[in-house]
Amino acid sequence: MFLPLKCQLIKFLEACVVVWILVIVQADAHKWKPGKNYPQVLHVQNYDQLRNGVRHNKSDTIKSHINAIQSHDSEITRYDALEIPTNAIQSHDSGSARDQAQVFGIRQYENNHLRKKIHKLKHDTILPWENSGHKERSGVRGTLVRALSTSKISPENVINSIVIEGKFGEKITEYINKTAEYLIEFVYNASELESNAVRVTVAISPMKGYTYPLLVVARQQRGVLSWQLPLEPPPNTQILEEYYTVSHTLCPVTNYKVSLRGDLDPTQRLFVDVSTSSKTNISFNVIAEFERKFLTELHSSRVFDVTPSQPMFYEFRFPKDVDMVLVKADAEDDFCAMVAIQNISCPVFDSEENVQYGNYYQTMTYQAGITVRKMDYPSGLYIVFVVMSTDEACSSSFQHVYRTRRKTITLTIEEKITKLEYLSAIFAGLGYCALFYVVTLLLACISYIRAKRKQPRARSLLDDSVLSSPEDLGSQGPSQSYGAIAATPESCIKEDHPPLSRTVSDSSLDEDDIDMLTDAESDKDIFRTKTFLYVSDLARKDMRVLTKKSRLYIWGLITVGIFYAVPVIQLVITYQRVLDETGNQDLCFYNFRCAHPLGSISDFNHVFSNIGYILLGILFIAVCARRNHRHKQAVMADYKIDKYYGIPQHFGLFYAMGGSLIMEGLLSACYHICPNNANYQFDTSFMYVMSVLSMLKIYQTRHPDINAKAGDAYVALALAVLLGVIGVLAGTLIFWILFGIIHVTSCLLLSCHIYYMGRWKLDLGVLKRMKTWCLSELSDWRQICRPMYCDRMVLLLLGNAANWALAIYGMVSTPKDFASYLLIIFLTNLLLYIAFYIIMKLRHGERLQLQAVVYLVLCGAGWGAAIYFYTQHTTTWELSPAHSRQFNQECVLLHFYDTHDIWHFLSAGAMFFGFMLLLTLDDDLHQTPREKIPVF
Repeated sequence: MFLPLKCQLIKFLEACVVVWILVIVQADAHKWKPGKNYPQVLHVQNYDQLRNGVRHNKSDTIKSHINAIQSHDSEITRYDALEIPTNAIQSHDSGSARDQAQVFGIRQYENNHLRKKIHKLKHDTILPWENSGHKERSGVRGTLVRALSTSKISPENVINSIVIEGKFGEKITEYINKTAEYLIEFVYNASELESNAVRVTVAISPMKGYTYPLLVVARQQRGVLSWQLPLEPPPNTQILEEYYTVSHTLCPVTNYKVSLRGDLDPTQRLFVDVSTSSKTNISFNVIAEFERKFLTELHSSRVFDVTPSQPMFYEFRFPKDVDMVLVKADAEDDFCAMVAIQNISCPVFDSEENVQYGNYYQTMTYQAGITVRKMDYPSGLYIVFVVMSTDEACSSSFQHVYRTRRKTITLTIEEKITKLEYLSAIFAGLGYCALFYVVTLLLACISYIRAKRKQPRARSLLDDSVLSSPEDLGSQGPSQSYGAIAATPESCIKEDHPPLSRTVSDSSLDEDDIDMLTDAESDKDIFRTKTFLYVSDLARKDMRVLTKKSRLYIWGLITVGIFYAVPVIQLVITYQRVLDETGNQDLCFYNFRCAHPLGSISDFNHVFSNIGYILLGILFIAVCARRNHRHKQAVMADYKIDKYYGIPQHFGLFYAMGGSLIMEGLLSACYHICPNNANYQFDTSFMYVMSVLSMLKIYQTRHPDINAKAGDAYVALALAVLLGVIGVLAGTLIFWILFGIIHVTSCLLLSCHIYYMGRWKLDLGVLKRMKTWCLSELSDWRQICRPMYCDRMVLLLLGNAANWALAIYGMVSTPKDFASYLLIIFLTNLLLYIAFYIIMKLRHGERLQLQAVVYLVLCGAGWGAAIYFYTQHTTTWELSPAHSRQFNQECVLLHFYDTHDIWHFLSAGAMFFGFMLLLTLDDDLHQTPREKIPVF
């Protein structure tokens, strides 16, 4: 009794389950809208429970026990995973319109009767794409769930999804149109991702006139990547080249930073979905393979090809004992590419549109290099290479036309120097500067010992002890007369004025009071217009006044330096912050092959190598202070030294020269924080100052009364800096012509001022004076070709010839680097003036002491070596950042300094020796009366 009751109860429960299943299926079927041109896809998640209760209803529809049926809001739910061991199954029901034909993907069956039904349905299937040339593959594993309207959807609007089992390394070739969609599944073990990565390549047949592209979606369990074929260049370019092969390395699923917990499944699945809206057939092929040696090792090279449609990236992890590496990329062609450094996280930005979204990136033609610190990437990094579709990012004036943009790149990762080597290089630079301090200290000790030996000096005719005797005061002979000055042959000296009497001591009145008197002006004309001048003629003003006015140079320099340096420091710090925040390393023109960061400074070695300018500038100021102190002590012991003997000692300009050397080091360091064409003037501004101050000091040596005022000198320098800024920002041909005219005119006016010892003025009466001069010269035509001041004429002719040549060169060639061109003008004039001064000094029977000769030799040798290393360019902002990097070089000294760093050290030493040369050049005249020191 109980057995039949139990059977009836089981049948009743079975019927209830079937009715419940039918209600769910019919409710889900009503969600589909027959008017649309798409079917609904039912998502089957769990097929393990499909073991019992499978029945076949009257409308020939397969019914199944399923765990869940999900439908998305978009009415199309893509199939995630299928495990169906049968071939493609299609169903088309000709029953009532109320029932919807359903085809379910089935993983496992235990009912033999159901297997027969499926076999029958396979042969009754209507294949809408059977005329498309498709052949059923033996590798087909299943199908998506599709629902069709039997009465309102024509076969050509049906999208038939085909799931294909793919194998790594095997190419899959198929045809596709809008009626089909392929889902290719690849299965692999997660352990393969430890040192490898999956790379997917999809290609189509090259042809013109694609109406609709081929859409590709590569799906992993934690990420998705999509693209289309043919791949078109970005819309902002005018290049029409398309790419019919696209290849991408997929970011390993282990590196996705998601909120999911737990370990990944050992078995990983990759799905490549291929679809199109094209009515015509498109032939495509898909291949998935493992990128071997995806994990790059230290000191190993890797060669690979990159195209705009086939980017590459590799992974690198820092070894335990390595804190900093240099990522180097070299190529033999100059196609524009982008190199980027990104964190080990997904997704990877490896397309032309988004490669800039990484951490650091730079453009590349022949070579690139990025220094990476372990502290910034503790988990490792991705090195991404993308070839640009055009060359605009690397050069605005150069483009490759009708060439296949395939770039062969060699990737090498090298270890940077260790901390010990880093510190050793820094202390070596400090030791170089310390050597100057040690040698200077030794020379100071030797000089102190020698100073105890008083050298006899010749008596000056203007010495108070000479003029104090009645015989000397009553004598009117030429030997005691100031106007006669020296027993010079009459053939060489022809005085235009009678000799003047001179008081016992020099006047102590203020200089400005004297210059306002009419007799003082006449006095100037008498002494400054003589054919042969001596220092005593141009050292008539009070030394106290001249000393105070000379000190204005150093105070002016301090004022200008502070106001100039503060905004410079602020600007370069902003540049560095922008570089760090954007990652755009094209902002700064570093030598990336030899750039050692420290803290927030990306290129510390080029900043630190300017320490030579600062320390040697301080040393020169200390030497000048000691020399000034010794001079004051000597004057206190014998006041006549400061009045009648040797070159007048004014140290204000020397202090200003040392200060300008310090400022040059500071501003050059600021420039090298982020070197580019916008701030290059910071590196050269105080080079202008040093050149001008050096020339003024040489001129002041024998023209103390008529030297330029500090305010006038700094105004002229300000105009030079202003011209430098204009030349950098707007260096057009018109600017070069105007600058050439200004340059030549300034040289002519300055030559007139120097030739006539400051007695020539540019005012409204200049034309009248020129007319008078011409008439007087024409009256005696024999004297026209004979200048009154031969030495000065020779100097001015040489200087004007050199400046005219430079002006013509600038107008013809119009170089981009106007700041360097302007610096060449100043340095050329300084070199000519120093050479002229030394030659004239030797010509008048004066001699160079051993110390001055040593400084001259060291200065020449230092400048020669420095210029040699300077010409070994490691960067140039005259080109684009990518082309500038082709000049990047490896470190050549202590694995820390490159040729430009050596230029910094050598040029600092050469400048110091040059300043010391000017300081000691006239030490042989220390005991010589001033009326015997000629002016030239």
